[in-house]
Amino acid sequence: MRKSRILLMALLSFALLAPNFAAADNKPIEQFWDQGPAVKNVGGYTGILVEDAGRITGRQSRMIGMYYEQKNGAWVQKEAFTCQTYADPKCANADNVWYDAVLDVCKTEADSNCIIGVTAIKDGKEIPGKFVVNFPEKSDFTFKGDPSVKIPDGGLPSIWTFDGLTHQGGDKFLVFAEYFHPGGYEGGKPFLYPHQFNSGIFAMSVDKNPAYPDILVRAGKADSSGKTWYANGPTMGCFVIGAHDGKTGECGLSWPLPTAVRYRLEIRTSIHLTSFMHGRLLDPAIKISTDSAGRQIFSIEGGPVSVPILNAWVKNSDMPKSLHDYLYAIKDWGGDFVYDDKLGNGRDSVQLLQAFEQYDANAFKEYLWWLEVAKDKAVGSKSMWIARTLSAQEIWSSGTSACLSDNKSLNGIVTTNANMYISSPPVFNKEAQSLDYKVSSPHFDENGKLNVGNYNLVLSSEAARCLYNFSKAPISATVSIFSSDGSSQVATTAVTEKNGWLYLSAAGYTYSSPTIRVKLSQPTTTSPSAAASTTTKTATAATAATAATKIASKTISCVKGKTVKKITGTKPKCPTGYAIKK
Repeated sequence: MRKSRILLMALLSFALLAPNFAAADNKPIEQFWDQGPAVKNVGGYTGILVEDAGRITGRQSRMIGMYYEQKNGAWVQKEAFTCQTYADPKCANADNVWYDAVLDVCKTEADSNCIIGVTAIKDGKEIPGKFVVNFPEKSDFTFKGDPSVKIPDGGLPSIWTFDGLTHQGGDKFLVFAEYFHPGGYEGGKPFLYPHQFNSGIFAMSVDKNPAYPDILVRAGKADSSGKTWYANGPTMGCFVIGAHDGKTGECGLSWPLPTAVRYRLEIRTSIHLTSFMHGRLLDPAIKISTDSAGRQIFSIEGGPVSVPILNAWVKNSDMPKSLHDYLYAIKDWGGDFVYDDKLGNGRDSVQLLQAFEQYDANAFKEYLWWLEVAKDKAVGSKSMWIARTLSAQEIWSSGTSACLSDNKSLNGIVTTNANMYISSPPVFNKEAQSLDYKVSSPHFDENGKLNVGNYNLVLSSEAARCLYNFSKAPISATVSIFSSDGSSQVATTAVTEKNGWLYLSAAGYTYSSPTIRVKLSQPTTTSPSAAASTTTKTATAATAATAATKIASKTISCVKGKTVKKITGTKPKCPTGYAIKK
């Protein structure tokens, strides 16, 4: 049984479908929302929507005290309450506490678990962000946490501007960063410190209309489905819900991020970010330091990426057999009910929109079946800037917890523009002696052209040595791309080890479900040249393999506008779009 399905049931949106107030003819894919199958008010249809942004911005601050009871030998939800402070007995005495704690902007040096600032970097120039206002400006569900049990305060998302920087919808950018703790109970008090950190930067504008809903959380006694609380999420083309004053509601409309810009998010936290991160960034860079009070100053920077979006509906009886058998074997399933005939509680009584939140092996397997339903074609590509940590379960499921969990610092980050990927840390392939990563997206975009992938891995040198049982000698690496049929793909790759981090990247490959294979090696003896940081860059997977066994004998400079890349190899070749510098 997949854990993400239980979470989706708990987060079931009760905001019904309503007219889309964004202009239908010219709205960008960033404002796309699923409106159900073409066949209305008939059960037995299932849909899929795979995209990250709404899954993050739907997590407005809320604290839910959850109580459980035993039935038939299992713990089930009994009752739930919303709290505005953890000190409220309804939460302090609860069996477990579900919370989403959105980080406010730091106002003084004494503030913790808050956003220090945001920076845009364009043409090498840094543009400090200016805080404008919270969005929404108020919510009935913000709360006061408790440092003694590591529950942060739950605040509000923030809008920022950058001098001279605009997008199609104006000049506002939403910054969303939050800590998350899930529900669930197996007897005994659980630890209440956050399980995950999620963050994103989005181009946005504000729209107002009486039909837009307010932020809603409904809690009480368990209903017939066994759930004690529900919350609404993004709908009607809004990627984040604003406040409702009784007459008019507010909607945050998303727009494409300017692509020739890098963005940096900096937070100050007493709850250190540890283990491993994943997300949607191009060429990520991480900096971590500790202030005099022992708080972590965490900075993450990168460019946005364009992510193909999978969306499709199918009649249950017309599903591919493997997908049908897989879904019908899941007893506790969840999603957004577009239609419910009230005559039963099985899949065939509803129109069910599924959504993926955890990027694990089970989700990846199911995703490949959905590609068949969607005819391997995306509905469009969204620009995204997203970074999040892995949960303890995801670290454990990867089989690498001995090297990548229970640490006191961040061990790495994997980022990609793939619509679906396995987000856990690298899986060690004993047969190939490599770190393997699986990624997938529709092979074609909405116009029938090939979707092109990019992938970045930043791994601490210490973690890499642990995974391989390496010595402290320098590490060399190669990156290769293999299609699902096992054939190698041409790609531009780069590998660098510096300042205690191993940086690997691959770009230019195509989907549907290639494997990215990273192979690390060390010299048997250490020489002065081997002791230096090694950088290997190559234009194809074949030349990468050559560079791994022998330090390249020739380096060329390739130019594209003002960008210069040095390519090293036995037969170096400039990437597509670059020309050799004379």
